[in-house]
Amino acid sequence: MRRIAPLLLAFCCAMAWAQTQVKVKMFPGAQSLPALAAQQNHLFERYGLKVDILFTANSDEQRAGLAKGDFEIAQAAVDNAVAMVELAKEDVVIVTGGDSSMNEFIVQPDVRSFKDLKGHTLLVDALNTAYALQLKKILLMNGLKPDVDYKLNPIGGTGMRLRGMRENPEYKAAMLNLPFSLDAKAAGLKSMGRATDLIG
Repeated sequence: MRRIAPLLLAFCCAMAWAQTQVKVKMFPGAQSLPALAAQQNHLFERYGLKVDILFTANSDEQRAGLAKGDFEIAQAAVDNAVAMVELAKEDVVIVTGGDSSMNEFIVQPDVRSFKDLKGHTLLVDALNTAYALQLKKILLMNGLKPDVDYKLNPIGGTGMRLRGMRENPEYKAAMLNLPFSLDAKAAGLKSMGRATDLIG
């Protein structure tokens, strides 16, 4: 037994040293909960990984960081990978899962219909990301055209969009996902509906 204990100690140390470090950049929100739970419960370590979870402020930061090699994995909607290939001419590997993105079209309390958004500024992450495209599609389906009937302000990720709407009532709408959509409604903002219901 005395000989086995040092061998076990040496083996455990070797296992700890053999861990592969991986940096994952993601948006904060409900979509990050599985990774956070796995990290908290040491699931990654069981498979020889030391995972550092980093949060991104916006899609542009995430795409640029991935292209530069600041981190190895980006968790985001697939449009970000497409933009990296199409616009930045970067090579990207897509591993996909899926959900309905849990997005809601959140508006200021004085907005009663989509037509009330005419002439106003709406918040998005970046102009060419999925949630901005969802927002534009919903508005187009309700008779509003971008740059003609409303302006888009690319303020950043979901938390920044919520903060922007809470601090400035002139920012009339944004697409928000969980838990930010719940925080928005608790603060008196209202939902015009879920993206899956509004777009189909």
